[in-house]
Amino acid sequence: PAAAQPAPPALTAPVNDFARVIDPESARAIDEMSRALLAASGDTVVVATVKTFQPWGDVQSYATKMFENAGRGIGQKGKDSGLLVLLAVDDRQVWVEVGYDLEGIVTDGFAGETSRQVMAPYFRQGEFGQGLLAGTSRLIERIAADRRVTVTGLEVREAPQRTRDPISPRLILLALVVF
Repeated sequence: PAAAQPAPPALTAPVNDFARVIDPESARAIDEMSRALLAASGDTVVVATVKTFQPWGDVQSYATKMFENAGRGIGQKGKDSGLLVLLAVDDRQVWVEVGYDLEGIVTDGFAGETSRQVMAPYFRQGEFGQGLLAGTSRLIERIAADRRVTVTGLEVREAPQRTRDPISPRLILLALVVF
C-alpha cells in the first residue's frame, strides 16, 4: 500500500514550507540554527510543513517516507544523524522523525514533550513559524549539548502562556449549579 501512495515532496533545504505557514523571520532563524548545527557537529535538522499527510494513513508513515527523501535521506551519506520535524497543518499533527544516531539523544519522550508543551501552544494561536522555531530550537539545543558543541543563533523559547477568558466555562457551570 505504501508504494501506491504519492511520494512526499523532496526536502531540499533546512526549511521546506510546502504549506506556506512559516513567517520569514522564523524560517531564517531555523535555517541558520540548522546550518550552524551541521557545521558544528555534522547533524542535520530539517523542518517541513504540508497541508495534509493524506492519503497516507498516518503522520508517522508519511514522515518516515519523507525522511527517506527519495533515497537520499536527510543528512550526510553514511551517517544516520538526521532529524525531521514535520507539521501537517490541516491534520493538526506534528511528528519528529529521528535517525538512528540521534535516537539516544532525542528520544520519543523528549520529542513528544517538545511537540505537546513547546510547539502546540503556538500552533493553537496560529503561530506556526514561532512554534516550529521554539520546538526546533529545543531539539537543536539538546543535540548540541550532547555533542558538546556550540550553535550560534540558538533561540531557546518557552511556550507562550495561555490566556484564560475572564469568564471560563467552569465558572459559568458553577454559577448555574449554585443558581
